[in-house]
Amino acid sequence: MKLTHLATPLLSCVLIACSSEDLETANFGSDLNKNHYNYVNATQYEVKYHTANTKLNGDERDATKDKYYIATLARNAEPKRIEHEHNVNRQISFYAQALNNNGNDRQIKYKVKQDQDYHVIAWQDNSKSLMITLLKQQTNNKGDHFALRFLSNADQTITVNNKPLIVSKGAVSSWHYLQNCTSDLKLNGQPVEFCNASFNNSYTLVINNQEIEEIITE
Repeated sequence: MKLTHLATPLLSCVLIACSSEDLETANFGSDLNKNHYNYVNATQYEVKYHTANTKLNGDERDATKDKYYIATLARNAEPKRIEHEHNVNRQISFYAQALNNNGNDRQIKYKVKQDQDYHVIAWQDNSKSLMITLLKQQTNNKGDHFALRFLSNADQTITVNNKPLIVSKGAVSSWHYLQNCTSDLKLNGQPVEFCNASFNNSYTLVINNQEIEEIITE
């Protein structure tokens, strides 16, 4: 019975003529190489996302092709969550394109870990160029607090719990715990509210210059 179960994916592919890419990632009932990806638009553009596995031999595929399309997200749109299966010990290509800003696109390759969910975050730097950050989803909850970490589009110093915190462009900070959603976070010396967040939960805040562009729930 176990042997019959293992053979089912191959038999199905023979019957319906699966592509070579389907055969590459046929996992025969295992979920080890399947991760969830949360696509987030933290830009001022409408963004289109593609995702493509590299081949078993490590050769890169053209992730810009329509066959690798995942989603299109307007600014302030809800994130898009998918499940994607990858080849073992191979990289994935993540591609994002700003639809209303001609020539503004970005592609990165990343070797993901097994059984680990990720955020795929599109953001923009000071020159308005599109950037992509692949970030492991985490929770670091603390009772009666907001657990926050920060992704900034520029090197800057923000204020957390009345203490200065240096954040570097494109680098995610460590976790910080705040209690007052109206005064515990300051950008450029001014309090910034994040009161649509909830106590006892974890969030990644994407900062676009001196504003919160996106609050990502972990």
